[in-house]
Amino acid sequence: MSSREWVLGIDFGTSNTAAAHTGPVSGSVESLQLSHNRTTMSSAVFVESPDRIEVGDVATDRAESNPAAFMPSPKRVIAQGMVNVNGYDMPASVPVAAVLDSVMSRATGAHGGKAPAELVLTHPEAWSPREIQVLLDAAAQLGLDASKITTVSEPRAAAHYYTRANTLAPGARIAVFDFGGGTLDIAVLEANEAGTFDIVAARGDNGLGGKNLDAYLRRWVDQQLDVRDPEMLGFLRTRAPMDVRYALDDSIRRAKELLSEAPSATITVTGEGRTEKFQITREEFEELITPTLDKATALTRATLADAHITAPDQLEALYLTGGSSRIPLVHERLAELGPIATLDDPKTVVAQGALAAAAPIVRGLGGTPAAAPAAPAPATAPIHPPQTASQPWAPQAGTPNTAHGGWQQPTTTAGAGAGSKKKWGLVAAAAVVVLAVGGGVAAFALKGGGDNPPRNAAATELNTAGAQGTDATSSGDPALSGDSSAGTPPTTKETVVAALPPALRSELDACKTVGETENGGMKLNCPIKKGSALTAGVFTGDYASVIVSVDTRAAKKSVTGLRQGVQNDTAVADNVLVENTARTAAAHIDGPIGENSYSFTYANSSTGVMASSTTLKGLDGAKTFLTRAGLIN
Repeated sequence: MSSREWVLGIDFGTSNTAAAHTGPVSGSVESLQLSHNRTTMSSAVFVESPDRIEVGDVATDRAESNPAAFMPSPKRVIAQGMVNVNGYDMPASVPVAAVLDSVMSRATGAHGGKAPAELVLTHPEAWSPREIQVLLDAAAQLGLDASKITTVSEPRAAAHYYTRANTLAPGARIAVFDFGGGTLDIAVLEANEAGTFDIVAARGDNGLGGKNLDAYLRRWVDQQLDVRDPEMLGFLRTRAPMDVRYALDDSIRRAKELLSEAPSATITVTGEGRTEKFQITREEFEELITPTLDKATALTRATLADAHITAPDQLEALYLTGGSSRIPLVHERLAELGPIATLDDPKTVVAQGALAAAAPIVRGLGGTPAAAPAAPAPATAPIHPPQTASQPWAPQAGTPNTAHGGWQQPTTTAGAGAGSKKKWGLVAAAAVVVLAVGGGVAAFALKGGGDNPPRNAAATELNTAGAQGTDATSSGDPALSGDSSAGTPPTTKETVVAALPPALRSELDACKTVGETENGGMKLNCPIKKGSALTAGVFTGDYASVIVSVDTRAAKKSVTGLRQGVQNDTAVADNVLVENTARTAAAHIDGPIGENSYSFTYANSSTGVMASSTTLKGLDGAKTFLTRAGLIN
């Protein structure tokens, strides 16, 4: 490479993205500043339209304005191929490309606007060639020639980073423990004659990461508030705006990070003109996170067993990467499994290692980038070669691109008002139903077309009988439909009940006022008729009721909060988010509480309907009730 040429590595993560480049002055590998004073940025996106996508903190800030447009973790939907966001059908590569483009813009800015000579992208070891191709399709939209784009698996990248100054003899084995914000990946690698690594064994858990630890801390805060300030706790759970929730999340993350270096930390909770501060010690924190670390340790043992490693001295080193690996207790728990390596910046190790793996010149070895194999790399290959990426996807407004399945802007029927329902695109919708089970978030595609997409096997599994929540009424009367977009939520029992889906409202009996929504709407507690088909086999006792209200502004906040909450609240056995095909409605199912009792919290940003109930019989019972009642379809 000439002195002016440079290389960029991007580690596109589930929760956060990191990058590294060859510095414009030093020429050596350096981490890239991506947001304010941080070397990482949030991977979240806000899809206003396929060609207008915000990323990172900006996306998070806009989430409340339109929850259906917010994707906190676009990496989780790559396996789907197509996704439906904010009413648009688009290739999964499109939101990914927005994140990569943001990184590219910062990197080229640091190099006077000059594009990199090579782009290296990392991916999980377990990804299939099809998933890797989605990543390449996203990179192709950056305008680089496909021959300049290379991919390497995350554990190989980490291994190259840690061994860049300590070449291992062929046959020597190391392990990589990658504990990120949303996932845990473990791999055992063996050095080969070519100076690279073969993967011997690999395992992972897509629901185990730093967010689990945050969730334990949040529950600890809730317990403290329940004793000291129950009103504040109620405010946080029901009507706190997103900026208050994000401020608490940020305080929790900061405390978690501080506890890796200090014996105690303070978490601050602010809202409704009051502030509460709670101090937590490292010992208390370690006790809280023990269940997650038990799982992480067991997964590491299982991976080592797969590689027939039965003693610590069979490993040259156990390398730790990912922000969550900073925690001292992680070191203590893993030390008995292998010699822990010295950590640098675990958040950027993979991005920096990607450059070391793909282009030896950046390690000061001279020469040209290592030649890549001619075909997609099997398990033993060190690097995925520059594959032929699809042509950049450049949609024109409202025009389908058949090469990529196409998309179409939502339209309204002739003469319809601005509030008319969005039309589906030309391609069958691939809307997302997200299930975060046992702390893991899994995405399932629900396909459909037209205004009311037909149910498929996945939808049938969720027992999607009943009307979709967004079609609760047909009169068009705002008072009956519960449309509170004008800021006037219903304030009578009749109008609140009339806004509910027909399958639910027909089974309610003797509703009583129990409070107000944050914008003055009436909140009701409605018993469900005895013997109703809605409750058959899904409640733990004979009595069943649901709390309902209608407030569109509050519901929009709630949908975003529910979606974000499931990402963070992963400390329970079952923590599930179920969404409708249009992603306008979301229900958070939580449990078990007691023997086998589950609860749900529901909101629909289109109709403004909000609902909650408890004492449901198991996870399946809660999902069945939601579909029977017409809340989720």
